[in-house]
Amino acid sequence: MKINLPPTLIGKIAYYGAVLLRKTLRIRVDYHPNTSRKKQYIYCFWHDKQFTPVMLFQKLGIDKQAAFVSASRDGDILAAWLKKLDYDVVRGSSNRKAVSGMVHMIRKAKQGYTIGIAADGPRGPAYEAKAGAAFVAQKSGVELVPLGVAYDKKWIFEKAWDKYQLPKFFSRVAFYFGEPIQVDKAWAQNEPEKAIKALIDAADQRALALLHP
Repeated sequence: MKINLPPTLIGKIAYYGAVLLRKTLRIRVDYHPNTSRKKQYIYCFWHDKQFTPVMLFQKLGIDKQAAFVSASRDGDILAAWLKKLDYDVVRGSSNRKAVSGMVHMIRKAKQGYTIGIAADGPRGPAYEAKAGAAFVAQKSGVELVPLGVAYDKKWIFEKAWDKYQLPKFFSRVAFYFGEPIQVDKAWAQNEPEKAIKALIDAADQRALALLHP
């Protein structure tokens, strides 16, 4: 018999499981010299590794967090999880409510919220950045920071569009917060997708190096 649980209930269950998993992880964090631990930024990372950035922000003591979540059933699950982590959740999608979602994110950034954006989300293609993060950074005036993530042991969900990654219990996790970028109009109009991809890829490589010093 198939049991269909409400998305919000699944999200809450996922939250408690995620907290348990996080307690077992051995986390190493490194920052670019120009990146402040306490300053507000707009962080961009790849969708397949979004689990640990979402969980890490709260652990770092960031108390005003906002996230952009797709207007889908999967988004309902993620939104319930994020709300348990005290995120202010803005709903939207790549093809529906996208403009209004970005406007809300810009407003949140101007109100002092730290923003996390999966650059290739919510539906990919994987590792192909969209211009959303640069757009929010430019309009809000908040600096953009690429975030790299690496796991030494992980589960990979092969059927997911991005082959979503989840660190295994008691695995080592590394984060690298790249150099902040002030996104002006010229930068935002000059193929920001390619620039963001290069920045996140480089940050991922730095994170990977932290696992194997």
